Amino acid sequence: MEKRGKHMADITPDEEGLFVTPSLDDTNELRPDVPKYIMPSKVYDVLKWVGLILMPALAALVGAVGPAWGMPKVDAVVLTINALGTFIGVCIGASHISSMGR
Repeated sequence: MEKRGKHMADITPDEEGLFVTPSLDDTNELRPDVPKYIMPSKVYDVLKWVGLILMPALAALVGAVGPAWGMPKVDAVVLTINALGTFIGVCIGASHISSMGR
């Protein structure tokens, strides 16, 4: 296996054949040089998916089919969904920025 970085030897496949790094341990006990994030990486990944994929798709769906179903205040619902998506994006961005300063 070709080494691309100085820590490539730390990357090993897990039971499913996916590559994981011990440096992503939330306690940072294995690698103190890796920044500690505000939230665990799994929470970050889920929130990133919700904020970048789910919320905009849900807003588009509600905006498209809401009027056809006679949904009241569709514009307010779409605005609220988009605001929640933006809020999630800001939260995960704050986690990333805080890790850069450590």
